[in-house]
Amino acid sequence: MNHRTRQIALAALLLSGAILGAGSALAADSHAAAGNDILDHCAYLPLATNLAMPGKFGARNTTICVDIPVHVQQARMIFNMDTDTVDGKGNSNGLKHMVMMGSVMKDEISRGLIPRDQVSIIGIVHGSALKWITKPVPPQQKKWIDAIFKLQREGVPIHLEACAAAMNGAGLTKKNLYTYDAHGAPDPKAGGRIYVNQGAFARELYLQNHGYAYFEEGYDYHPAK
Repeated sequence: MNHRTRQIALAALLLSGAILGAGSALAADSHAAAGNDILDHCAYLPLATNLAMPGKFGARNTTICVDIPVHVQQARMIFNMDTDTVDGKGNSNGLKHMVMMGSVMKDEISRGLIPRDQVSIIGIVHGSALKWITKPVPPQQKKWIDAIFKLQREGVPIHLEACAAAMNGAGLTKKNLYTYDAHGAPDPKAGGRIYVNQGAFARELYLQNHGYAYFEEGYDYHPAK
């Protein structure tokens, strides 16, 4: 599967919102016992947007009746962020999608539908995307990074990594990264930590060789002229 295909798959998975119905709703339909089957009658199942942004979309889905509930047995994911792509509102696609999937997995874990040790969501930041995690962090992206840290504190196995090789090429050290202080030591006030790996491509290769699914950060936004 090439990168563009994975982009489309990610958009279909997350942005459609047809993700992860309640266990009771699935048990009520014989065709949905295993999940991912077409329901005899559609159901108002919780969506990723409800779980990640309840203040904006409401805590419950009352608008879109879902025909195909989605359930996964394992969620080992790499979000590759190597360009500063944003959506139409200036949000980093990769950071936003990490929060959405992390929120979905938090719900799955709390329902007992997936073991915590089967979840691992890793965002790898390099290239021009380094500016999202370099001080001063743009407020629009900081809210997503802080949301990732919040999910982590709530028990979701999710974290961000910066590429040391990309940092070196850009003349950056840890003291330039968000979550580190002026001496390059972890800043306890940050509420979380961005880790630094030795190199993004080798790290992604290692993770893919160990069963992680690879997702590009999203799509480029080109405003209408």
